Amino acid sequence: METTLEDAYREVGQILELLGNEYKAKIPSKILPLFEQNAMEENDGKQAINDWVNKIKSGQISRKALVILSILNIKYWANEEEKQKLKAIYDENEKEYQNKINYYKTQNWLKKEERKQGLQEEVDLVTIQEHSIWTKIKIFLKSLMSKRK
Repeated sequence: METTLEDAYREVGQILELLGNEYKAKIPSKILPLFEQNAMEENDGKQAINDWVNKIKSGQISRKALVILSILNIKYWANEEEKQKLKAIYDENEKEYQNKINYYKTQNWLKKEERKQGLQEEVDLVTIQEHSIWTKIKIFLKSLMSKRK
């Protein structure tokens, strides 16, 4: 199930509620209403709110919400030392990701070409003889004649 951006904002809003005013105060006033507007309200139902809170507490956060929280962390919550460490980690993760993409791109293309060549060679080796209708009738009649003798 894919999470919409609105759901991610809602998750972040709930997480901000759990974190408290210390973290909310560090977020600019232009951005904070975005999360507060989409946060679950009492009219969404207590059960729905409890489900969201339990998901968040158990660490079941959507990918989009995690990205938003990472951005908030690096821009507003982390000190300079933490920011440098996080940027280094993000850069390393991105390099690994790009290396994997490049590796699989080259590997898949080579394997596909080899498979295509192997299939083509096998197809070339097997020749199917199609007989015309007259040839089939002739063969059938010959087989009938040979059975009578």
